[in-house]
Amino acid sequence: MTTVNQSYVRAIWEVELDRLELDVLRAERLLKGLEALTVEPWNPPRVPGQMPADLAVRAKELLDRQERATAALHAALESAQRQLAYGDRLAGVVGSGPARPVYLDLDA
Repeated sequence: MTTVNQSYVRAIWEVELDRLELDVLRAERLLKGLEALTVEPWNPPRVPGQMPADLAVRAKELLDRQERATAALHAALESAQRQLAYGDRLAGVVGSGPARPVYLDLDA
């Protein structure tokens, strides 16, 4: 039976948590109107053994941040969709008038 180097397992999980935190930071930047950064899909690492228990607290905090960022992104998307729909309605009303500017001579 092979024993798993716990330092190795810990290092892998720390790197994975760093990567997940970077993804959350990207979403948080996007919500603040800062430049969007690309996000790569995440797959759980194939590591023998479980995540060290003391890293579970960090993982839980990251999960909470992910959930808050997801909710905020959904709210921002819904707001943008409402604004687009409102713009479309306005364009329908305004678009029914003349296609070119009309001038009225008040001095004549």
